[in-house]
Amino acid sequence: MEELDTKKYAGIDLGKTSVQFSIYREGQEEMSEESFPIAKEQQEAYIETGIHLVEEYMKEKEYQWSDYQAVHFSMQDPSEENRDKLKESVSEEFLKFHTVKIITHFRAFAEYVFHQERIMWDRNTLLLDYHDNQLSYVLIDQIRRSRQKAYRAVEKQIDLNEYRVVEGTPEQDANFGQMVKRFLVKTPANIIFLTGSGFEGNWMKKTLTYLCAGRRVFLGQNLYANGACLLGIHPIELMDEGMILMDGPDMVYHTVGVITTEAGKPQYVPITSIGREWYNTHGSVDIILDKSQRVDFFYHNTKENEIEGAACDIKGLPKRPPKTTRIRIEVRFTSSVEGVILLKDMGFGEMFPATGKITVFPFKLIS
Repeated sequence: MEELDTKKYAGIDLGKTSVQFSIYREGQEEMSEESFPIAKEQQEAYIETGIHLVEEYMKEKEYQWSDYQAVHFSMQDPSEENRDKLKESVSEEFLKFHTVKIITHFRAFAEYVFHQERIMWDRNTLLLDYHDNQLSYVLIDQIRRSRQKAYRAVEKQIDLNEYRVVEGTPEQDANFGQMVKRFLVKTPANIIFLTGSGFEGNWMKKTLTYLCAGRRVFLGQNLYANGACLLGIHPIELMDEGMILMDGPDMVYHTVGVITTEAGKPQYVPITSIGREWYNTHGSVDIILDKSQRVDFFYHNTKENEIEGAACDIKGLPKRPPKTTRIRIEVRFTSSVEGVILLKDMGFGEMFPATGKITVFPFKLIS
């Protein structure tokens, strides 16, 4: 009975060479982690293969999708094509209980870090992802150290050719170690995570000496699946409050808001928040129109701290007295800097019935 009452959450990372599956059981300190390699001849269809491997494992263990409170997927390349492939690959049984929720590796690592104890993300935290002789990093650091702290996560690539690093060569360790030494002088970090097939094997000698000098270093292949898993437990408050700037591909760093009147005073009401992929960023709010049929929007670029205003005139509404027209505003992003705002006439009770008329207002943000 205790097992049935325990809430469980799952995270699945779909990689080209392997799929990682993490499960968190409420009340336990550790997550269970599984890894399933994908054969070379199946890597063209790694998404479909990865889902098949996970579902075969679940059948073997007699797990059910209904066992989980939430399931999130992470992917290195969450392009529209790959997101569609994933939605087509999950089983009908999965869709009975869950929708397909996809995040980037960048977001998955941030979710993992900010779900840990504060000591981890209150200091500079670095992720190095090394595979196929390519190296990327994610750095999470404080950008405001006042009472209300703010953080930034940035994702970038490192050109290994510049440091003559080639996997499998006798010079790999020495050259990689020198690169790490120079990099950490410019980009200090207290806690370092290593992931990716490039770190496998026993080649790191000098590299580990440089990495571990006064730092905590962790090596693991399930970081992204773990982050996707932890996302299901609860959202990060700092992210909801706009206190984490996610500076990476697909991420939204603008807020979209509207000016309304509260007790006779203008008030800014945010409709969307920052810190998520554009395809996971949306929001809605209802407002009451005063005398005007114009709605003023403000777009806040949190990266550059710039604000841009725009006004939308709603035409074709029936004549009504002031404050008897309720408008539902919905914001949808179509890229990290573009989207559309839908304004729907909801009327105001039985005396002023809704027309259902929708005004479409596209936007393009300061990039």
